[in-house]
Amino acid sequence: MEYITFSFPPFPIFIKGAESVFPKGQKHFRRTFSVFDLLYVKKGCLYMTEENKEFAVKEGEYLILIPGREHYGHYPCTEETQLVWLHFTIEGGYDIVPKQSLSWQNVIEREATYVESVQYRFWIRQYAKVKQRERIEQLLQQLVELNEERDPDRSLKQLLYFVEFIWQLQKQELHIPSASEKVCAEAVAYIERHYAEPITIQQLAQSLRFHPDYITRCMQKTIGMSFVQYLNYYRLSKAKKWLAETNETIEAIAKRAGIEDGAYFSRLFKKIEGVTPTEYRRTVHRT
Repeated sequence: MEYITFSFPPFPIFIKGAESVFPKGQKHFRRTFSVFDLLYVKKGCLYMTEENKEFAVKEGEYLILIPGREHYGHYPCTEETQLVWLHFTIEGGYDIVPKQSLSWQNVIEREATYVESVQYRFWIRQYAKVKQRERIEQLLQQLVELNEERDPDRSLKQLLYFVEFIWQLQKQELHIPSASEKVCAEAVAYIERHYAEPITIQQLAQSLRFHPDYITRCMQKTIGMSFVQYLNYYRLSKAKKWLAETNETIEAIAKRAGIEDGAYFSRLFKKIEGVTPTEYRRTVHRT
């Protein structure tokens, strides 16, 4: 698979992004776009052709469509397919190159001096499966949810999330996990296995055989969240899915997500999401 390679800075410029749903039987329309169009599939499979090359973009995979190349859906979705799309440009120009072996030496073009900034060359695979799926989907969710805000700095926040997203795609091409990232990955996996239970960081520490403070530092450094923050994030991401897709009561969903107290669940949901579970369900069902 080819790489899209470009110097950095200048930063790629984020234009717009949102979530879309393709019902079963629907195909992507035919067009030739003047900017990059990144498609990340959260659920289902999207069948795309670009310049006679066919892609089946499955759950947890992304495809970057190149400006000036015609693309279209060559086959209808066989199930409801949920995706996030991002439009962006690369002001400094880019090249399309064949797949090759990469290292950090490929990425750093020039070290910073007293009068010049550091210069990187990024190598982003055009089509790939993401390795840090929870982190990628968290960034995409944060980015598209800003569409609902009207703050003057909304676009700047989206640009920052987009740059972090691109950085994550670059890291997975050549990255050897650090000790902190390995511990964080184990902690995240533990949380995702046991989120429905009344787990504590002490139980996690006992399972991983690391001190709770060390685990917290590793998680903060790697994903910017503590144990409790990620546990709440993951529980609420599950709850939001069930609020949208089921008719279960708020209390039942709270317990299913690992929170026994329905009132506390509603307060936590409102604090993090900005709306109550009932308001969230009503909004989702209106769209």
